[in-house]
Amino acid sequence: MRQGAILEIDQGGYGCHSPLMSATVDSLFDEYARRYTEGDVEGVTSLCLLPFVAVRRGEAIHMPDRDAVWDHFASAIAAYRLAADAGKWSPVAIDARHLGEHSVFATVHWNALGADGQVVRDTWTSYQLLATQEGWRFLSYTNHF
Repeated sequence: MRQGAILEIDQGGYGCHSPLMSATVDSLFDEYARRYTEGDVEGVTSLCLLPFVAVRRGEAIHMPDRDAVWDHFASAIAAYRLAADAGKWSPVAIDARHLGEHSVFATVHWNALGADGQVVRDTWTSYQLLATQEGWRFLSYTNHF
C-alpha cells in the first residue's frame, strides 16, 4: 500500500454485512450442529461442496468426491462420540467475516455436551462458505488444534 492512502471499510453497502446474510450463516451452523449431533452423515455431507478440504492437526485432507466427504464425516462423528462422549454439539459463538456477497470465513466456538449436559469438548473451527442456490455451503474447514 502506498503511503498516505486512505482505506475505506465496507459498511455493508453491497449487502455483504446485512443481518439477513448473518442470520442465514447462523442458520447453516444450527442445521449443521443438528445433523452432526444426530449422526446424520448424509445430511452433513449434503452441506459440503466438492471438492472439499479439511485441515486437521496441520494436515490438509483433500476430498475429491462425495464418498470421501461421507467417509470423513462418518469417521469424525464416530470418533467424537467415542473419545469425548459428545452427545450434542452447540455453537457458542460465530464470528462471520463476509467476503463480498458470495463468500464467508466463519470461526465457530463449539461446545460438545455429554449426556448430563456438561461440556466435554470446548473447541474452535474455521470454515469457508460459499453462497449457492441452495443456500450457504461449506468449501472447507480448519480445526484450531
